[in-house]
Amino acid sequence: MQAVLKARPAAGFDLGDVAQPRPGAGEVLLRVAAASVCGTDVHLYDWNPWAQLRVHPPRVVGHEMCGEVVAWGDGVRSPAVGTRVAVESHIVCGHCEECRRGDYHVCENTRILGVDVDGAFASHVALPAANVWPVGGNVSPQVAAAMEPFGNAVHACSYGDLAGRRVVVFGCGPIGCAAIAVARVQGASRVIAVDRNDYRLHLAERMGAHSVVRASETPVDDDVRRAAGGDIDCALEMSGSSVAVASATRLVRPGGWISLLGIGDGPDVIDLSNDVVMKGLALYGVVGRKLPSTWERTTAYVRDGVIDVAALITHSFPMSDVDSAIALIKSGQCGKVTLTPPD
Repeated sequence: MQAVLKARPAAGFDLGDVAQPRPGAGEVLLRVAAASVCGTDVHLYDWNPWAQLRVHPPRVVGHEMCGEVVAWGDGVRSPAVGTRVAVESHIVCGHCEECRRGDYHVCENTRILGVDVDGAFASHVALPAANVWPVGGNVSPQVAAAMEPFGNAVHACSYGDLAGRRVVVFGCGPIGCAAIAVARVQGASRVIAVDRNDYRLHLAERMGAHSVVRASETPVDDDVRRAAGGDIDCALEMSGSSVAVASATRLVRPGGWISLLGIGDGPDVIDLSNDVVMKGLALYGVVGRKLPSTWERTTAYVRDGVIDVAALITHSFPMSDVDSAIALIKSGQCGKVTLTPPD
């Protein structure tokens, strides 16, 4: 089968032929119906320092996907063949201390699809049956593929009550824009979106932001306060910008909370004593999706049409043109970009 590969330890992807996988014990084989491109895929494409330390070529890349069950491995009898499923990309061990506590999202032995094991930018992929989530035929493959990153936003919004609260979202990529929609659905009284990219600020407005603030190299604290019109209860930090992280700790009121999902390129400098400790702020690191609670809530939002996830999907490319998809994402002139697999 044809697949998108990180074939060698250098920048770029290659298209190549690899053997079609077979499902092992406890696994299902999926025919890929749609995939989407993540920032992680861009890191792999660029072969940045994180990718160099984590990935061992050759590797089939890609982790956001929707598929159809076409075969079972030993010990598997569901989901039924023909079922459309979304995919949880973090494969957990089930036996470490974190997993035994039920904190599967921080399993110390997590393997990531398309990073540590062969992934979804191909016609077929085999993975544990525990990692597939039936979505039903009414959910389009493109939307189902986006449920994994959408779940990041759902997870980030789960650490406090947003009803009647003022919320600021730093970083309006697809996950940040999804978080805006989730905050609105959960009853936030005002949502302020912050980004330096005008395209993404327009998308943030489309997803429900009450006000937008254009970021710069300097803090935007005063602009955010004016847009909020009152105390800020919560910040959802999706950008990884050290400037934004510090602004979040200054802006959120005493006793408020911050979800930190963005990953920056270097250490952040914040005034822990004055802006966190003495204000009694709660900081939450957000990784992946809580299993299964995040998937349950995400599925409800999508199946019931509560949030229009399709509005986040702005462009589509054939999988063979992944270079163009990566270039568009780097330009910042897009939301979520999907890929159509080879026949």
